Amino acid sequence: MEAGELVRRAREEAGLSRSALAARAGVPTSTVSRIEAGSSDPTLTMLSRLIAATGRQLSIAMDGPPGLSIDSLTEAYSPDSPVRKVNWPRLRGFLDQLLAHPGLTADAIESPPRRTGDAAFDALLAGIAEKLADDAGIPRPRWTRSVPPAPTPWEAPGTPARVQRARAQAPAQLAARNIWLAAHDLWRDAA
Repeated sequence: MEAGELVRRAREEAGLSRSALAARAGVPTSTVSRIEAGSSDPTLTMLSRLIAATGRQLSIAMDGPPGLSIDSLTEAYSPDSPVRKVNWPRLRGFLDQLLAHPGLTADAIESPPRRTGDAAFDALLAGIAEKLADDAGIPRPRWTRSVPPAPTPWEAPGTPARVQRARAQAPAQLAARNIWLAAHDLWRDAA
């Protein structure tokens, strides 16, 4: 929720006008108006002060990185496209987050992703989960056993030499699922 929406909601629930809230918080009414309109982004101190003036207390929590679930990657696939369309930056971003936070790997891959309707993309997600598990030294998720290999090879586009290099550099977990994408196309080095 945006700060302005938070202030507006707290003010309305307390039954206060903008000017009444401003008076209680010791700030100009224009400050409350700008914050609620979203044209001013308050500091944490100001936000806490305004919320306290409504009789409430602001609490803040810090969670782990958002969207670290293999299921979130089903949104990286566009089923409405006539050709397989994958949001590669989103997929790589997920893998980058797990590289930066390896302790989150087990939780990120534990639950099965929704099926996309594209057997090859589903096989890719299962292969990714297996590689992540193997790299982390944890058991592979059980759900990957029920995902069959891609019915036809999924190869990187390009010249025959590039396709051959990708096949040679495909992680074993992907190759076993008939996915022939080079590891460096998905995983970046820790450096």
